[in-house]
Amino acid sequence: MSSNAVRAIDTPNPNRLRNAGTNNHSPRVIVCVDQSELSAKVIPHARTIAKSLDGILILVHVMEPEKLSHAPSDPVEWDLRRREAQIFISGLASRLKSNGIPLSTKILEGQAAEQISKCMPTEPGDITALCRSEAENQPRIGETARRVMETSGSSILLVPACVPFIKKATYSKILVPLDGSPRAESAVPYAVRIALAENAELVLAHATPQPELMHFGPLSVEDIELRERVSRRNEMVAREYLDRIRAQLTDCSIPVRTLILKGGDVRHQLVAAVAKQSADLLVLSAQGSSGFADVSSGDVAGFLMARSPVPILMIRRPHEVGSEHIFSGTASKGARRPSSSIK
Repeated sequence: MSSNAVRAIDTPNPNRLRNAGTNNHSPRVIVCVDQSELSAKVIPHARTIAKSLDGILILVHVMEPEKLSHAPSDPVEWDLRRREAQIFISGLASRLKSNGIPLSTKILEGQAAEQISKCMPTEPGDITALCRSEAENQPRIGETARRVMETSGSSILLVPACVPFIKKATYSKILVPLDGSPRAESAVPYAVRIALAENAELVLAHATPQPELMHFGPLSVEDIELRERVSRRNEMVAREYLDRIRAQLTDCSIPVRTLILKGGDVRHQLVAAVAKQSADLLVLSAQGSSGFADVSSGDVAGFLMARSPVPILMIRRPHEVGSEHIFSGTASKGARRPSSSIK
């Protein structure tokens, strides 16, 4: 999703929501586990999502080499670590199997981000569950989670470290941001299935930004009136749009409510709405109306992934493959001469 363009949303195609449904295969929910408190916070949410979607829970543990050590690992010590890892993940699996969710385990060896990316599921609907660390209270995604998002094509369940530890995750209110695009609507079927399983309320939200008019001085009275007319028009169209989406969900037997957020930056509006609405899960598409194929998530999705105070499920559509942005590896190294060819 993107917050850059200020526009009035179009009248929706009534068939969009039906065409944005989840696929028939059982989704795999891969959760990266270790013996840390952060890992313990992710598991309950991954388990609830897997159960809600009739999916398979896969526990993955990565054995990383000792940091700051260039010497080869001692084979005996490494074997002991492997056995300890197997005991840990087997014990964890045995405690979770009582919940009736299909479950499997996997142990990988190497750098965490690289190994996790290699084992990521590729089928549409599959999900990778990670924890968002809160290093020095900075609102950003950790390096491992960022690399997984850039290199994996799966959907992402990101659980912030600030959430409390719970044995079982339950959701009573699910917030779904929509911007009128088919990409954004592709998250709705997932949210509906989770809401049905959790008996939760679904809140369909649209944030309308303040229209910006080009000017080189104070706005005239006519300019201000024009901006107000555009704002009212956008709000009216947004309300009609959300009402149409809600009407398509009348047979789902779940409470569905619409929410119009007005004025200010779209991203900050949505973060504030999570708290004001007491939402306990955020479900959204990786990209909205201004999505590009060469980025892992849109501007709004990326902002929410780094700042949401509640778990966030970011849905990628089947053709959206996570990849590094074409400019993300560019670093300034002084003056450079332009190249005459494109590589």
